[in-house]
Amino acid sequence: MENAGRDEDIEKEFCGIGTPATRAGVLEKLVNIKLLERKGDKKTKYLVPTDKGTALITILPESIASPLTTATWEEKLKCIELDEISPDEFLSEIKGMVKTLVGTYEMAKGSDALFPRTNGGKDIGKCPRCGKDVLENKKGYCCEDKACGFALWKENKFFTAKKKTFTEKMAKDLLTTGKTKLTGCYSEKTGKKYDCMVLLDDTGGKYVNFKMEFGKK
Repeated sequence: MENAGRDEDIEKEFCGIGTPATRAGVLEKLVNIKLLERKGDKKTKYLVPTDKGTALITILPESIASPLTTATWEEKLKCIELDEISPDEFLSEIKGMVKTLVGTYEMAKGSDALFPRTNGGKDIGKCPRCGKDVLENKKGYCCEDKACGFALWKENKFFTAKKKTFTEKMAKDLLTTGKTKLTGCYSEKTGKKYDCMVLLDDTGGKYVNFKMEFGKK
């Protein structure tokens, strides 16, 4: 943000976005993703924030939303240009800031109402690792918190090897009771079919594991 933070008057600080060369592209992108909208008549056009844009600013941490942060970054970039600091030093500062925000920032109250889910996924159950919602998508049933990493994939080899389709009901059973019953499973060794109880055996690793029990109802 050009000149942000240089004047005591905050309105004067907020005098430009990006550089003259990039400003038009930045604004057009904000319009395309519906954070800004154009108003006015043929002679006079002006930009105003949409409800989505206002909501985004509402939930962002102050350190991210403040133009003073951008002004500080602009100063850092100039220091890099003058070889006063290294690019790695600047990136390290930003990484540290992001790490701190991720570890300490609490979701603003009412943010769910401001940004309702639009991915079409529905709640299947609660994540056994972090307790947040598990949502269905094209590939499987995944924790809404991507940092958590919990996922039950529809094309899981444990089930496809038994010629079984991993269904929503199975996912719900595993999330609510930790087990689901399978009938008519195919044995790769004998070529015969069998019934079993599949138990969720999650140890918190990259992939969720399963184990089988026989002779149990």
